[in-house]
Amino acid sequence: MTGPTIPTTIAVFVDRDGTLNEDHGYVTSPEQLVVFPAVPQALARLNRVGVRVILLTNQSAIGRGFMTVGDFQRIHQKLEDLLSAKDGKLDAVYYCPHHPDEGCDCRKPNIAMIQKAARDFSLDLSLCYVVGDKSTDLEAAHRAGTQGVLVMSSEYSAAAVRACEIGQFPIAHVAESFVQAVDWIEQDLLQRNYHVTRG
Repeated sequence: MTGPTIPTTIAVFVDRDGTLNEDHGYVTSPEQLVVFPAVPQALARLNRVGVRVILLTNQSAIGRGFMTVGDFQRIHQKLEDLLSAKDGKLDAVYYCPHHPDEGCDCRKPNIAMIQKAARDFSLDLSLCYVVGDKSTDLEAAHRAGTQGVLVMSSEYSAAAVRACEIGQFPIAHVAESFVQAVDWIEQDLLQRNYHVTRG
């Protein structure tokens, strides 16, 4: 006997640079976007499971003058193309274009982007996940009341583990890659007794 269908109030918030793709500094052109292996297929698995997949990304390169909003949109279009080639998609994209010195409330670890998505999609944040590679992602997860999943896929990941160890924020799970993070999320949904259709 299977559990109930996954409710539409659950989303997986995903970071971009360092989580879905290589992060060697600022990604300012489509040519610099290199997606990690099997990420499109893993996103497609989340789509099939029935949770919303929402991208949350700090893009201070816009505020710093390193690229324009148009450049960001072209990069995003390449990402969308790579995902759709493997039947994956993002339900929405929220980005912070501000310079860190601007003191905005949307730049992670602030949670305005998460709160806006919760309003836009009628989400229950206590049932949601945030997947990222940096302390800012995990701290945002904690502030928003979601489960934080750390991926050890960038040079910033070890610092997030240390921050967790000193009590800055909890981490629900540490995964070596985004693919393994999706493995864990699927298993967690099953343990909550939701019906998860795989394939």
